[in-house]
Amino acid sequence: MTTLLAATSPDNRAAHDGVLARVRTHLPEIAARSAEAEEARAVPAEIIAALREAGVFRMSLPRAWGGEQFDLVQSARVVREISRADGSTGWTVQAASMAWFFVRSLPRETLEREVFGDGADLMLRGAIAPKGRATPVAGGYRLSGRWPLASGSFTPDWLLAGFVVDGAPPLPDGRPDMRVALLRPEQATFLDTWDAVGLRATQSTDFTMDDVFVPERFTGPLVGENHIPAPFYGLPYAATGASHDAVIIGCLDGALGDLAELAVAKRPAFDPRMVIGEDPVFQEKFAELHLRTAALWALLEQTGRTVMDRALAGDEPTSTEWFAHTGCHQHIHHEGIRILNEIMTLSGSSGLYSSNPLQRRWRDVRCVSQHVAGNNGSLRRLGAVLSGLEDVR
Repeated sequence: MTTLLAATSPDNRAAHDGVLARVRTHLPEIAARSAEAEEARAVPAEIIAALREAGVFRMSLPRAWGGEQFDLVQSARVVREISRADGSTGWTVQAASMAWFFVRSLPRETLEREVFGDGADLMLRGAIAPKGRATPVAGGYRLSGRWPLASGSFTPDWLLAGFVVDGAPPLPDGRPDMRVALLRPEQATFLDTWDAVGLRATQSTDFTMDDVFVPERFTGPLVGENHIPAPFYGLPYAATGASHDAVIIGCLDGALGDLAELAVAKRPAFDPRMVIGEDPVFQEKFAELHLRTAALWALLEQTGRTVMDRALAGDEPTSTEWFAHTGCHQHIHHEGIRILNEIMTLSGSSGLYSSNPLQRRWRDVRCVSQHVAGNNGSLRRLGAVLSGLEDVR
């Protein structure tokens, strides 16, 4: 199939393998410093700098602008590897690298010349939720508001903010005129609001702006045409859920590794003659959890490759294909919780201690699962399409 060959061309594979190889050299340090990162509520700056040099923050950006041009499955593979070592670091990478999708409607000239004119090694933070209010003025907007969940324990090069235009007529579907803006970080004030149960090192803080001028050319419709020259950006709106899935699956990989270490060392409380890994009941359950995790990844790859092949061919995915892909996000988020709950049960009291990474992985997956990507209604839409109803997109 020509589209599949295009997705896995020698140059593309070499770039992907190169980023993965560079990332893997940093995984031991990321894992070793995960407790430190959680305590500080920030991924260490040295790790962020090393991952930036490895190319993870440019991995989804167009090759023509200095990026690696990975598709959504390739990017998810990188995020999974990092999340196996530490969920907060994986989330930081996915948020900063995939959020460029939400500025695809900005004018091509603005993006090409003013944003990426000097290359693609840029750091992005922000929030696409249209929590800001903007007043139209000559040449642009005056923007004010408070935005939550701007993930990233770093000072970004650019800040993303969603907003509603005051006084604008509603869109054809009745929704208000919602737009996105790119701004410089010094135009905003970041607030220390992130004290959450999981992903504690992501610094997913709030930020505010008060009457900040944004030129029209640095804005675009929240849902609009794509002006970024790479197939990934041609997918339907909100195509970044696979990277969220990859954080969950990476955390599950790490938890299964933690459980494997316990299997050869932990002895049942009332039968010190054996280790838990010798128990046939434990063995069968452990194998089942391993296969269920592998099945989640296979689902992500299969549905992700289907929609990427459509994008590479310049086509739209069918409703069945798209809702299977976005429905898989919903399934992975909630099945991930179930799997990690069962891993924690098998770990006994060992997983309860703060010194055990299992409890941190459990909290991180619980936190990821609250995201809208895991509660997006796509399973219902997929069921409707499979039941023969009209296109419900």
